Amino acid sequence: MKQLRLMSYMLMVCAALCSVSCNDDDDEKVITGEVLDLGDGSKENYEIKTNTTLTYPNTYNLRGFVYVPSGVTLTIEPGVILKGEKSTQGTLIVERGGKINAQGTKERPIVFTSAQAAGSRKPGDWGGIILLGKAPNNMGEQTIEGGVRSKHGGTDPNDNSGVLSYVRVEFAGIEYSTDNEINGITFGSIGAGTKLDHLQVSYSGDDSFEWFGGTVDAKYLIAYRGWDDDFDTDNGFSGKIQYALGLRDPQTGDKSASNGFESDNNAAGSATEPYTGAVFANVSLFGPVANPTSYTDAAGVNGSTVDARFQAALHLRRNTQLSIFNSVIAAFPIGIIIENDKGSTTQQWAADGKLNIANCYLAGTIKDFQNAQYWKESSVFNPDDAGSFVDTYFNRTDGGNHIATIADLKFAGDPLSLASPGAFPASGSPLASGASWTNAKVLSGFDKVNYIGAFGPNENNSNNWMSGWCNFDPQNTVY
Repeated sequence: MKQLRLMSYMLMVCAALCSVSCNDDDDEKVITGEVLDLGDGSKENYEIKTNTTLTYPNTYNLRGFVYVPSGVTLTIEPGVILKGEKSTQGTLIVERGGKINAQGTKERPIVFTSAQAAGSRKPGDWGGIILLGKAPNNMGEQTIEGGVRSKHGGTDPNDNSGVLSYVRVEFAGIEYSTDNEINGITFGSIGAGTKLDHLQVSYSGDDSFEWFGGTVDAKYLIAYRGWDDDFDTDNGFSGKIQYALGLRDPQTGDKSASNGFESDNNAAGSATEPYTGAVFANVSLFGPVANPTSYTDAAGVNGSTVDARFQAALHLRRNTQLSIFNSVIAAFPIGIIIENDKGSTTQQWAADGKLNIANCYLAGTIKDFQNAQYWKESSVFNPDDAGSFVDTYFNRTDGGNHIATIADLKFAGDPLSLASPGAFPASGSPLASGASWTNAKVLSGFDKVNYIGAFGPNENNSNNWMSGWCNFDPQNTVY
């Protein structure tokens, strides 16, 4: 046995030496070993100073704020695991001009997770990933939220910050101060040259995904059991997102209103260009309310176990021009809020066709529509807000929208299952076909699939893009 261990050690050393000596780039620094620290635990100026590769099958402890500055590329091999340190709020920040090359695979995704032991992990155990670029936003150059040093914003819509593909982010998301948080993944002014696909954010202590400006597109996103919003768009984000799943834990809402989508033009609600005009298509958004007939108010009375701080599937406000097509919106206390708060004209954008909700199904909500947010500390639904504008808008003749029950949608499994989301349409489901792509100007660049929602019928596992790389039980996974 001792000889076997010695031989394994010698092979590991030889492999490490070979990976360094065979590298043609003299600036490339290859980190090797079994368990290594990345960062010194500080929150000041720890930088990865040269092009660096994190190698499989190693594990890396992410300690403190780790910056990838301009001119440096951090490459992460498929299968690498990075564990965020709780005591130092480990966070990875890729600054403007820096790049991350995290190209995982279906068989070997890259995993960012908590350093806490299995069974004791919690949302907010570590910071998260912050990716910053030089694309436009409507607030100019600005410092990103979360207490980090870094700025984002510029004039290059095609800026390239690298690749995040087949990546999981678990138990991240911390509040640095009120309204100043690190999300599971934060995108600040990311350009269209960046590749984003197959990303799962689980148990985030704030938003799962948040975009502050930028032009980047993305596909195959999962927001799983986060605290605050699943998909938050601000500051003029104008990218296109296709195939996204949001799934909420009924007992875990944020201290502020938890929404599926929250979208602002900016915090002030000003009419500033570029507008937040992101376009989402093929989204399946499932909230916490499994049985709306037994859940009658936001306070969680009558035996309800739903956290009272959940609010709406779509909360569109402050002059946003966000659009969502061919999607399923289900099981939230409120379906849709389109709000003219802070003097904005959000409802006018909807009437003018600049904000679009089209060819979507709304199902299983307690209250379908509202014209303004209801959520305040210790409050309940506002019975006087009938959502008359939103009702008229959603049910307009040319909108193609539908109101249904979850049973009407005929899923092959339980779409609200936290262990194994069954969001695939079964035979006879209205979601299996009926997608509309008639708004050619807005919907250019999307895959013109026939189905509504994130998944098509799943014969022979053909439409299960979650297969192989996702994890719906990260709490008990031994890394």
